[in-house]
Amino acid sequence: MSEVRRSYCGLCHPRCGTLLHIENGKVVKVTGDPDHPINKGNICERGRLMTDHLYHPDRLNYPLKRVGEKGEGKWERISWEQALDEVAEKLSKLRDEYGAETLTFTHGTKRTYHWDCRRFFNLFGSPNTCGVHNICMCPSYATEYATYGGMILAGEVSKAKCVVMWGCGPSQSDPNLLYPALLNAKKNGTKLIVIDPRYTSEAKKADLWLQIRPGTDLALMLGWIRFFIKEELYDKEFVSEWTVGFEELKEAVEEYTPEKVAEITDVPAELVVKAARMYVENSPAVIPFGLGLDKQGINATQCARARAIIRAITGNLEVPGGEVFSLAGDIGKVRDWTSLEANDFLPETQRKKQIGADKYPFFGFPGWERNVEANAKLPEGYMAPPEAWHSNVAHSREVLDAIITGKPYPVKAAITLANNPLLAFPNTKQVFEALKALELYVVVDYYMTPSAAMADYVFPAASTVETSELWLSNTFCVACPQGVEPMYERRNSYDFYRGLGIRLGQEKQWPWESIEDVYDHCLEPVGLTFKQLSAQYGIFGKMEYQRYKKYGFGTPSGKVELKSSIFEELGADPLPKYKEPLWSPKNDEIAKEYPLILITGSRFMPMYHSEHRQIEKARKRVPDPLVSIHPETAERLELSEGDWAIISTPLGSIRQRVRITEDMDPGMVDVQHSWWFPEKSGKLPELFGVFESNANILCPNDPEFCSPEIGSWPHTALMCRVEKETKA
Repeated sequence: MSEVRRSYCGLCHPRCGTLLHIENGKVVKVTGDPDHPINKGNICERGRLMTDHLYHPDRLNYPLKRVGEKGEGKWERISWEQALDEVAEKLSKLRDEYGAETLTFTHGTKRTYHWDCRRFFNLFGSPNTCGVHNICMCPSYATEYATYGGMILAGEVSKAKCVVMWGCGPSQSDPNLLYPALLNAKKNGTKLIVIDPRYTSEAKKADLWLQIRPGTDLALMLGWIRFFIKEELYDKEFVSEWTVGFEELKEAVEEYTPEKVAEITDVPAELVVKAARMYVENSPAVIPFGLGLDKQGINATQCARARAIIRAITGNLEVPGGEVFSLAGDIGKVRDWTSLEANDFLPETQRKKQIGADKYPFFGFPGWERNVEANAKLPEGYMAPPEAWHSNVAHSREVLDAIITGKPYPVKAAITLANNPLLAFPNTKQVFEALKALELYVVVDYYMTPSAAMADYVFPAASTVETSELWLSNTFCVACPQGVEPMYERRNSYDFYRGLGIRLGQEKQWPWESIEDVYDHCLEPVGLTFKQLSAQYGIFGKMEYQRYKKYGFGTPSGKVELKSSIFEELGADPLPKYKEPLWSPKNDEIAKEYPLILITGSRFMPMYHSEHRQIEKARKRVPDPLVSIHPETAERLELSEGDWAIISTPLGSIRQRVRITEDMDPGMVDVQHSWWFPEKSGKLPELFGVFESNANILCPNDPEFCSPEIGSWPHTALMCRVEKETKA
């Protein structure tokens, strides 16, 4: 019996519509859905791996309980009921002994729901959810809320006259949506500026490519701002009526002349000016979000501020073809994730215990509460309120320290879902020590990962096609229908948290039996059920531009805050200022021993962070971890294509295979991130080879390397040494 069912992917961030081709009850092929209004039939290499992922023999299919020592690899299969009962009992005892704040949580990129985690933690009483928020989109999210009251992802690329890909490579990170939109815009005459240290696919298609020194983007942004002001190319009317802090900004950027910017960034002064002029004279223009800015450490937060300022003073906010972030039409009526987080249930006494909020208050409750207060002044349904799970977290370094030291108080339990901390966080040795020290560690995942191998309980997660989802943006709400019934005993994250919550006295606050019941609740204001939404794919709002003229912006002043009052109130720099990274080619002591600039974290197909390493088709494409090196550098270091090389920083060393390419500057190398080896033993000391080629072993997280506003640690703009591996 053959049939075709609609579903969606979810093997990376977007929820692209797919068709599942089913023979005798088994999915045999996945294709793009040509009728899907968002991806329109496009499907990438990752999406075509869905059947391999769904039926992979190494998938976790049943709950497991550790019966040996941690990391010994001895497990007992138990039922969901027993596993949830035992975890709930242990959490209850730990809460009684140490307080609810003894429980923490780590999550990564969105592979499951996240609001359900936040709801559970708020009801349990812990303020200590944390994860990779500090280096992936969330710095931009929280910072843009403080600047103009919302977050911009891509803007209206298809209508823009200029697109700036700044630390953004959609050919690898967003090949179905943003990349086709970019190519189409380019075909229609849109100017393309690419700012990236690598000669990427996007750079090869650009009108201008600025090969910037990693970690110096903020200096270039400040140089652009100065140029706009000096040449009087900014939007004077908008700046006068809808911004605060312009005179202070003008003074703050005065030192960033084209010559000084060139000295800092290695971008020639004439190219600094040429690119700035191209951007400002081809309006409307957009600067899509790029991970490259968020993961550079000390300057990351102020990069987000400077990018927001550039968008604002050039008149590109809330205009057709520009940077649009307000809610369109009926989309503002849909109950969003903030309504489900149950943030009001966490009392002030517990909020004050949030670990790391003393050092980084803007990214904890103090900053989030100020963003919420400013947003609440706007009409409901105009601008989305700031989600807590995006912009209000404990700091992971501080949480790991608390697990190891017991200070400021004991953290004894952790839940990990949609994350692999040993591959996601910097300073891998610290992460490992923390996982060893936990009294209770619970993991929900698709596979037995290095982090899961250190757990006490492991729960099997449902694939995206085994559950349903609501894809909600500022312009659309699209249903993502479940394609197949969950295999074996896999369950979604909502079932996990609801099951755990009910056992811990939260039953009244989990009234919806299934995730689709939740979606019916979300869609009730627009008169639809999830099934009805699925039948019509989704709803699309008609955008009304420049509504700020009626309502203002969601900031304390109601205007775009070029000088941030929230930053100033919380002790952070209210105006952006460039800081040279601690590990830098300008630091002679470091550069002498570690002469090459190091970047990590670049996306590469078909892998997605630490995922897909066990899928044969993916490994056939990328069998080994690769370090990309310029031919001149390789020759100088006596390295040949395919050699194993040792890459070292002051923090440690890893091994990767050499890939020689002219896309790199001779003074830098690009190390692939998140590598582990599922084919190796999952027992200690090997632990799936997590300490062998894992780029995060090279990356520091000490305070002096991190952005002072939110504690973003660096995965790029570091210094390293590369040597040919010699056999012992």
